[in-house]
Amino acid sequence: QSHIGLARALARNPEMRERRRRIIEAPVRVRSVGEAVLAAQDLVDTAKAQTEAQTQERDAEEKAALLRQLGMVEGERITPQLRSQVRQLEEEQKRRAKRAMQDVLDRALVDLLAIYRDVLMVQLGTGADLVNVYLEPLVADLARQSSPRQTMERIDAIELARHRLVANVQPLLALEAMAVSLRPQA
Repeated sequence: QSHIGLARALARNPEMRERRRRIIEAPVRVRSVGEAVLAAQDLVDTAKAQTEAQTQERDAEEKAALLRQLGMVEGERITPQLRSQVRQLEEEQKRRAKRAMQDVLDRALVDLLAIYRDVLMVQLGTGADLVNVYLEPLVADLARQSSPRQTMERIDAIELARHRLVANVQPLLALEAMAVSLRPQA
């Protein structure tokens, strides 16, 4: 899907491929409201874990570097005169972590859109190549279990969730609403 960095990471990292598969399969296998809530929570937890793994080490290094620049030793009590500079760095790190989490969630939703794009291509019999060839059995199941109209409604629900995330809606609420909309009976 024109993201060479992600493609390279997926090709090299089996854990990342498995995480992507779990993210994709969880919401599309939802059958009840309870399962939808659990799938949304799992998606948020996975995004948090991935974000923390990416940012924790960098944040610690940045803070240590700032303390060195300020002439302090790690673990030393921060003086009131320097506290504002450390607080400013911490706030910037929080903003970056929030943005990184939004990016991870958006990537997951784009992956879900790709699944439903494949489902729609199968339902319409276009003969177009699937984006997610390795998930062809899942795509075929979803295509059989729904109509093109239902697939479009699910695509709209995913797009709405993406819009809500950008509009600063709590991620869990946005994803719960989306996951409920992905249910077969929705």
